[in-house]
Amino acid sequence: MADAVTTLCGFHAVEVALSKNQVRELYFDRRRVDRRMQTLLDSAKASHLSLKPSDKADLDRLSDGVRHQGIVAISRVAMPRTGFIRFLENIERPLVLVLDALQDPTNLGSCLRNGAAAGADAIVIPRHKGCGLTPAAVRVAAGGASSLAIFEEGNWGPLLEAMKSRGLWLIGLDEHASDDVYQVDLSVALALVVGAEDRGLRQLTRQKCDQLVRIPTCGPVTSLNAATAAGIGLFEAQRQRKCG
Repeated sequence: MADAVTTLCGFHAVEVALSKNQVRELYFDRRRVDRRMQTLLDSAKASHLSLKPSDKADLDRLSDGVRHQGIVAISRVAMPRTGFIRFLENIERPLVLVLDALQDPTNLGSCLRNGAAAGADAIVIPRHKGCGLTPAAVRVAAGGASSLAIFEEGNWGPLLEAMKSRGLWLIGLDEHASDDVYQVDLSVALALVVGAEDRGLRQLTRQKCDQLVRIPTCGPVTSLNAATAAGIGLFEAQRQRKCG
């Protein structure tokens, strides 16, 4: 993890972080005086945060080109974290989303949003593979990044083995698998593994999975967007847990 803090861009992400007391500094467009901005600033003042009146150039620099809507926050919480295996010690029946080197920050952000909406306990991404947790991914997550435990881990093969030794069943999504996701028990301690947009699961990751499953499709298109596939798998897991 290169930085000790995280930059959050846009109203939704900043509002969620404020509600969780995760904001350290708040930069805002001094020329924007509408009600939504004033409500957010009033909330920040009530929390005794450091407010930084800024212009568009300052905000563009802070956001690194990500659309910010005139509001950028510096979070108290570093993302992503390390130490995922220790984190598992406090979770009775984990539901984890493992993202195997996604390349598109938009897809990663959508996966984070889906993970938060589905009540996943954690998201795990590989260090130095894929796009990483960029400001663009955090913004697309629309507050989901602040609601999730996100881990960036190296030593990928040993990490997956350690997850299995802690009782997680690793299920990889693969459009060519013979097993149907709706016919597999997802109510167990689960790590749902989603591969990259172009090549799917890496060979090492595929070999470590306990089972591969497909999401059945009805039309001529047989492959799904990574974020869509992740959302379907996560919500099916939660459905089985509630109905089991």
